[in-house]
Amino acid sequence: LQATEGIMIVNDADNEKELCHRIAAGDEMAFTVMVNRNWKNIYFQALSYLKSTESAEELTQDVFMSVWQSREKLPGISNFSGYLYVICRNALLNALRKKLNGAPAILSPDLAADILQPDKQLEYREYYHTMLSLIDQLPEMRKKVFKMSRLEGKTHEEIATALNIHKDTVAQYIVKALNFLRLQLNAAGNDALLVALLLGCTL
Repeated sequence: LQATEGIMIVNDADNEKELCHRIAAGDEMAFTVMVNRNWKNIYFQALSYLKSTESAEELTQDVFMSVWQSREKLPGISNFSGYLYVICRNALLNALRKKLNGAPAILSPDLAADILQPDKQLEYREYYHTMLSLIDQLPEMRKKVFKMSRLEGKTHEEIATALNIHKDTVAQYIVKALNFLRLQLNAAGNDALLVALLLGCTL
């Protein structure tokens, strides 16, 4: 595994170049091998920022579609991991800009570019792990509801159906969880903008 500015990419030096040449020639089997090697890492990176399984899956598909559509460039690329990182970063940047549209003014679209800087990525991941620890401190049902909402991207209706509770109860659990997490994260001196992004752009 190779870490490229915050995104983990699988890099097999022995056959990466061969795979690139085969993909450039239209070899779909070679492309499938490349996708299988890198899908999980890109997907979970996207999920950690977008908080939606559907959005993360869509972004990951877009990343590999971009690779396939520009496959003629692959033989001339010396660092495939870096190339894949740039595509993933650009896709995340666009997705974050869309996510921040309509959010409070403090979350301007320019924040998306800042969030994806290498030093901010490290800071964001640290906050994210802190948030996961805090989520585990929530009462059991509140924790379950919050995880389904913010980590799995489920709607209030989907959560209510799955847990056999009213959707208004779902909303109440989420509000209480957000209040607790926001207070704890802000009290620890965390960056307010990153906290807002972690909690789904909710200030």
